[in-house]
This record gives sequence, C-alpha cells and structure tokens, in this order.
Amino acid sequence: MDDLAHLLSDQARRLNLGGLSPADAPPEALAELARVTLRELIARGLLPDPDPAVGCWSAPRSGLH
Repeated sequence: MDDLAHLLSDQARRLNLGGLSPADAPPEALAELARVTLRELIARGLLPDPDPAVGCWSAPRSGLH
C-alpha cells in the first residue's frame, strides 16, 4: 500500500469511518476526511495550491530566473 493510501486509511479509522457506508457516515467525519485528502493532494503537488506561499514547492516556478 502506498503511503497516501496508508495515511488516509489511518485517518478514516481515527474518524470511526471503518465499516460504514458513506450514506451512514457522519457528515462531519466525511468533511474532515475530505479536508485531509485535499491537503495531502495539494502537499504532494497533485492538485494546485489555491493559496501558495512564497517558496512553496506546490507553487509554479517563476519564469524570471
């Protein structure tokens, strides 16, 4: 299992989502899992950062240098 899948499955277990269908899961827990998923995808450069910090790896490189 890759590290992203491992991290997300650990988070789902911490949120007590194991064994639940999405329809039966608490909305707050699903929202938290979605936040963690998006944060990880952005951190890994798989999604663009909506608010990149100067020097952040997920920000596009400047064409000035």
